[in-house]
Amino acid sequence: MQMARKPRKYHTLLALIDGRWGIQFGAYERGDVMAERAAYIENGEAKAKELKVITTGDTQAEINAAVAKLNGEG
Repeated sequence: MQMARKPRKYHTLLALIDGRWGIQFGAYERGDVMAERAAYIENGEAKAKELKVITTGDTQAEINAAVAKLNGEG
């Protein structure tokens, strides 16, 4: 019998592009995502207000559902 997998928190960097939030980067360590966010800002790829870090479970379905909700689809 297989035991249920314990859900892990997953952090995802989103960027606002053409009025919609999209996935840019993700990791289990929040610090890794925050470093990526800082790089986007430092390189002029995005302004801070155009970036968001969300925390969800680590399945793609959970991440997609959270992004859809932010985009008014959920």
